[in-house]
Amino acid sequence: MVEIVASSGSVTLSGTLWLPDDAPTALLVMHPGSGPSDRHNDVYFPPIRNALLAAGVAVAAFDKRGVGGSTGSWLAAGIEDQADDLLAGLAAAVDRVPGVPAGVFGHSQGGWVVLEACRRAGLGSATLPGPRFAVTSSGPAVSVIEQERYSVRNAVRALPEADRASAVAAADQVLDLMRDGAPHADLTELLSAYPAEAEGLAGVWGISTGITAEEWTHLVLVGAYDPLPALRSLSVPLLAAFGGDDPVTPSVASVEVLRREVAAGLLSTEVLAGGNHRMAAPGAVDDGAGPGAFVPGFPEVVVEFAVAQAKQGVVGR
Repeated sequence: MVEIVASSGSVTLSGTLWLPDDAPTALLVMHPGSGPSDRHNDVYFPPIRNALLAAGVAVAAFDKRGVGGSTGSWLAAGIEDQADDLLAGLAAAVDRVPGVPAGVFGHSQGGWVVLEACRRAGLGSATLPGPRFAVTSSGPAVSVIEQERYSVRNAVRALPEADRASAVAAADQVLDLMRDGAPHADLTELLSAYPAEAEGLAGVWGISTGITAEEWTHLVLVGAYDPLPALRSLSVPLLAAFGGDDPVTPSVASVEVLRREVAAGLLSTEVLAGGNHRMAAPGAVDDGAGPGAFVPGFPEVVVEFAVAQAKQGVVGR
């Protein structure tokens, strides 16, 4: 285990590089999901990482901006900014593990980040290496707004039936404002008409007490992202893994988009029956936090894909 840093514009990202016991055959740089996520994505990444290390794949990951040892603020970073951060982290890791195929892995929102990083690397940056393969785990292939509408409709099922319609109506209007880049004042005015729903909606987006102006700016930044240009320009092999019972990411719609937009020779999709957003098996109490909790086939599918890319023998740009 080696501590590493990466520079992304004026931001310094703090991370760790984990090395297998023997010489690595590949490298995978992992990017976490939404919110103030660290290099471990709380407890989700370690068991995946351990499985990769056991197969000879080196792993690196970084704290998001403003988290752990990284500077800046995650609230100021949209998908494009995070993609730049991922490419910077990839470059720093490749310097330590040269000469092996280097890929990127993104969970949930990190899936969009991975796709955008591949697109930006393909634009021909002379200073940063691009990934030679990519993995998304519960990463939507639909737009942010479409994913959020799907997620909200599943989240409100926990509410009394009489409250669901108003919650969905409020959420749809909030998402319309997010899509349109409306100012925070418009959000405040809208939610004043839905006082009972306001706190619950904040919880859907991982915000504990209302939605501040800074948090709203971040939601607007992220909400503007459309993955289609990245999917259409993808030029490296992609594994897109989904849980069959994911209430957050629309797996069926995402697979349809992927098969329509990504070159067939580059795309591998896996929908793991019973898996939730964190690939946890049905009834697992720790939501994918440990190897025994994952749905059958995960993280093995990720490991097999990374090992297969190593056998191709193509190193990073």
